[in-house]
Amino acid sequence: MKRAHGGRWTSAALLVLLTACGKAPEQILSEFSTPDGDYQLRLTLVASHVASSPHVVHLYVMPRGMAASKPAITIPLENDGAPFSGDQIALTWASKRSVLMCLKPRGADRHGLRVELSDPLQVEEVPRC
Repeated sequence: MKRAHGGRWTSAALLVLLTACGKAPEQILSEFSTPDGDYQLRLTLVASHVASSPHVVHLYVMPRGMAASKPAITIPLENDGAPFSGDQIALTWASKRSVLMCLKPRGADRHGLRVELSDPLQVEEVPRC
């Protein structure tokens, strides 16, 4: 019984397509503790490989000693095709339990979020951050 070579090529083509269309790796941009040390915040980026698609920014809020599970906040960030440096995002403590995250995409209006570390987490949009 002869074996066809088509199956091997089909499998290789499928592997290439799945790899090319796969999710980009998540890059940690910064990690820091709340002023009282009760929480750890982690800011990450999933960069888009396509200039017309937005990058995705995640903010994780983790109680001290706990591992990250799912992002507390996920936000698209304009992708103008230029390399991403991380300078487009600024985090500032507004109070002991409130952080201000400003997004500064090139060629677009600045905007941001005020995140109140409470249970449940409270998020408020801040125009022109």
